[in-house]
Amino acid sequence: MAEEKQSVRTFVSIHIPASVREGLRTVQTELERAIPESAVRWTPFEQLHLTLEFLGDVATGNVPPLESALEQVATTHRPFELSAGRVGAFSSIRNPRVIWAGIGGEVDAVKALQADVKNRVRSFVAEQEARAYKPHVTLGRVRPVKARDLRQVSDALATATERGFGSWRVDEFALMQSKLSPHGSQHSTLATFPLGG
Repeated sequence: MAEEKQSVRTFVSIHIPASVREGLRTVQTELERAIPESAVRWTPFEQLHLTLEFLGDVATGNVPPLESALEQVATTHRPFELSAGRVGAFSSIRNPRVIWAGIGGEVDAVKALQADVKNRVRSFVAEQEARAYKPHVTLGRVRPVKARDLRQVSDALATATERGFGSWRVDEFALMQSKLSPHGSQHSTLATFPLGG
């Protein structure tokens, strides 16, 4: 019998408090009402988060040294304040593929943390994201739809851009596991890392 692959699908993220996620869920609901039902796969409430780095499959045996590396990163950064607001889309509002909420507040602090995380996890991942890091919360992913439906998504986004969903103090980040299933991915926390040690 073939040996089962021993790896975990992982990413590094910052948790978003329920009070801010409530605001994000409100705008998701507004957009859902304005666009065709099957046009967007919305991020579940409990999975709304701020990704620092997606690692993909990491060998189970590499998880403890990965956690040690992330712990070292955490000790060199201090807590900071972030906020969520402004709805937008990649690649653009007119051609939406990923619907997001933008991140404000101490953006330089989160970018510096992300850069350190990216540098430290380099040896644990097969391929890293080449694009510049743009902190955001993914609200939903647009499915392949007809041009008419895509226009409705675009029009709805154009009316929902300027928002404020609240702010929070970031005092830790987490290593997360993502298990794929027919019902979507299931997220669980493998370890958390307090900033400043």
